[in-house]
Amino acid sequence: MDNLLKILYPPRCPACREPMEDDGSLIHPECRGRFKLIEEPRCFKCGRHISEEEKALCPECEEKKHSYQYGFPLFEYNETATNAMIDYKKNGWKSHGDFFAEEMARGLASYIKRQKPEVLVPVPITKSRYNERGFNQSEYIAYKLSEKLGIPVDSDILVRTGKAVQQKALSGKERKENRFYGIECTYEKLPYRRICLVDDVYTTGGTLNACTEALLAAGAVEVGFMTVFAAYLS
Repeated sequence: MDNLLKILYPPRCPACREPMEDDGSLIHPECRGRFKLIEEPRCFKCGRHISEEEKALCPECEEKKHSYQYGFPLFEYNETATNAMIDYKKNGWKSHGDFFAEEMARGLASYIKRQKPEVLVPVPITKSRYNERGFNQSEYIAYKLSEKLGIPVDSDILVRTGKAVQQKALSGKERKENRFYGIECTYEKLPYRRICLVDDVYTTGGTLNACTEALLAAGAVEVGFMTVFAAYLS
């Protein structure tokens, strides 16, 4: 059955969208450069490229004061990336997730290993999104990363309720943000202290921050993230 599906629906290159050869490769070699790696120096908080080496934080992170301790996106969110994510999430081309995880493991492993997370936690999606897509795109990447990095995944820690989340340990500002994103921790007391979130695209950091606040309130002491892409807002 799997071989028949590959014949009828061959994996496609995440960059040019053309069918791949049946040789195990996940992208055409000539297309690899269409995904632009984020270069050093990086913002110490969100991991996006900053032009001034003497600065530790990008202007956005200086202003917003996010609660996660570190972030490591891999690629810039350009036009090729946008199309690849549409094909991955909306068209269900899961081989793109294999490519993303392989590239993240290759490009981000040294950063993540320095942080020594005990567990990878995928950012949750709502039930309606799950029913629409048939899978959680961040969870799929997290499990593929786990195989390559040797870090376990716990996909049950966080849920996205879509409703107000009351957490007494949070400040008024944090509660307001958590209610907006509807992120809830399923543990009263976490069995982990150091957690790395996994998501697809970093934009404003709001969702990742809401996840972080929920985890910190449940006992985590360090929360960071890794993503496939980072968008530049300015």
